Amino acid sequence: MRVFILAIAVICALPATAQDADELRIAREVLTRLQDQSFDKKREYCGYIGYDENGRLKASDPIAGTLDGCSAAFPRNLAITASYHTHGDFDQGYFNEVPSTIDMEGDKEFYMNGYVATPGGRLWYIDTQIMVARQLCGISCLPSSNRFEKGAKGEIAQSYTYEELKEKLGD
Repeated sequence: MRVFILAIAVICALPATAQDADELRIAREVLTRLQDQSFDKKREYCGYIGYDENGRLKASDPIAGTLDGCSAAFPRNLAITASYHTHGDFDQGYFNEVPSTIDMEGDKEFYMNGYVATPGGRLWYIDTQIMVARQLCGISCLPSSNRFEKGAKGEIAQSYTYEELKEKLGD
């Protein structure tokens, strides 16, 4: 138990970055698996990535959310480094091809970064140290919805600061 607590203290002192190849691999794998289910059920799915008591990086089991949100309890067996979630199925009523300001605020509140999968198959990384969301890969790099309409909400940039997202989303 002392080793686990020490591991958590060391891990929490080190910021996770998108360049962490293992974290990115896990995020991409779990979000790839969740995309079709997210489209079929028309809901978001979310969870966390972190280190277990043996020092292995892994993803928590996903939790089903709603059409426009998801909230998962923090797993007790992980020292969390990042969140992950899908944005559900494509819907003209939502701007779901970019992370939301709520996505960024939620991750920042809990001192973690985040990964977001969109209906168009984009993978985003939210860096809460500098409050920037950037595309790690574009349309169809993850499974995409059959209902996805490219360009439905205009041009999508490669990255957005928090303030740029607020402006784009009209927050």
